[in-house]
Amino acid sequence: MTDSTARRPRVHTVGIPRRDDELLVERYTTGEEPFYRPIGGGIEFGEHSHEAVVREFREETGYEVEPVELLGVAENVYEFAGTPGHEVSFVYEVAFVADDPYQRERLTVDEASDEETRTATWHTPADLRSGPEPCYPTGLFDLLADAERVASRGGGVTDSGSRTG
Repeated sequence: MTDSTARRPRVHTVGIPRRDDELLVERYTTGEEPFYRPIGGGIEFGEHSHEAVVREFREETGYEVEPVELLGVAENVYEFAGTPGHEVSFVYEVAFVADDPYQRERLTVDEASDEETRTATWHTPADLRSGPEPCYPTGLFDLLADAERVASRGGGVTDSGSRTG
């Protein structure tokens, strides 16, 4: 078995809080190219993706969130800092329980696994799309646009996770 066949995709979850027309994303500066990504992290064995996104926000920001909607799942195969990667991302819209995070321009994100501190800031989707630094996961903006189309038609997501509308 080679190194690449022994590796497994990383399954994780990310959450996107909205403030009016802005999204909260954190900026990564590790590797060759800076990029943006919603806050989140790995799903632990036996943990549902919606539980993981709540835990990750609590651990990394100190704030509680509630999942609003599963926007979808994005799969990315990529290379980062010379190492191949494969991620399956459960993408949620989330809402902060407290008002404070919505009033702040920056949130500190502490990542215990790599002992790094990053900053999360608010950006419009248009700014993230047209900016010089990419925003991941790939397909994020398509998931956001699909959710907006469904919402505008009066549809939504049922408790079982299936779309209506």
